[in-house]
Amino acid sequence: MIRRAVPGDEALLARLHVASWGETYRGLLPDALIDGITVAERHRIWGRALEQGVTRIVLWNEDGFAQMGPQREDGLAAQIPEELWSMYLLRRAQGSGAAPALLRALRRGPFSACVLADNARACSFYAREGGRMMEERPGEIRGVPIRERLYGFSA
Repeated sequence: MIRRAVPGDEALLARLHVASWGETYRGLLPDALIDGITVAERHRIWGRALEQGVTRIVLWNEDGFAQMGPQREDGLAAQIPEELWSMYLLRRAQGSGAAPALLRALRRGPFSACVLADNARACSFYAREGGRMMEERPGEIRGVPIRERLYGFSA
């Protein structure tokens, strides 16, 4: 069910990324933003990620994936060295146990995760998995203002 992503998986990752955004964020983010996320663009991004090997990426069948890597927020790096960079599941995999399994496969210690504050399902998931909401703050995605929640997970 879970396997590590390898070079050659960039097409699958790109398709999953775009499809899950369409299913999950429609109604939470502007349609133009969602429609602007293309498979071609994501293919290049995931190809680079797999080639560089800075992050760990695991797949759940052909229904979703998660990516964990070094903490990108300088102020957190000393106490929380890793960050969940992304987790995207198709609707058909949500509630199946895929998300907790993906976290277990990637987790090595303390990590953080940012989530769209309006994504109630994701916020509930992170809280159930032991995440402590550290702050809610403004952010942006491609110039669109958002509110995001930062969750911290202990070892």
